[in-house]
Amino acid sequence: MPDMRTNPTTTGPPDRGRGRVFPADFPGIDTRWVLAIAISMVFAVDQITKELAIHTLSSGPITLGGLRLHLVANRGILLGFPAPTSIIVLATVGVVIVALRSARGSRLTTALAYGLLAGGAMGNLFDRFQGRHGFPPEAVVDWISVGRITFNLADVFLVVGVVMLAFAPAPRDSEAVS
Repeated sequence: MPDMRTNPTTTGPPDRGRGRVFPADFPGIDTRWVLAIAISMVFAVDQITKELAIHTLSSGPITLGGLRLHLVANRGILLGFPAPTSIIVLATVGVVIVALRSARGSRLTTALAYGLLAGGAMGNLFDRFQGRHGFPPEAVVDWISVGRITFNLADVFLVVGVVMLAFAPAPRDSEAVS
């Protein structure tokens, strides 16, 4: 009689794929660390550059070729589309939860992409509640303009994360997490 406590069809690792590194990635690096470091770095770089922009650009804009650096208080979401703060908070919490859940057992590039998304979303959300001098409440500091679009580095990280996820290769059957 077969042992009923085991399932012979289970092929995944005993940790059910949490932190599993795939052969195409760097062996020995836990994807959860990649996610945590990416979130921390993106958040820090975003906040530092916004502070630098406020102090540097408060006296007026700077133009560098087709790039214009100037301060804009953005109360909307990406590209200035209007959205209530409650929706922005819920969306940010959702992005962070998805990032935390999806990075386990993923490729390093996928964990990095989710780190860019979560760190960028958290950076912009933090702005809304920081109350910076000279900025209206619930506004994000945007300071980079190209053409008619004004954004910040958190927006850049968000877009890069989405592009990375869109073009990430699907795991092969031998890499599938059970």
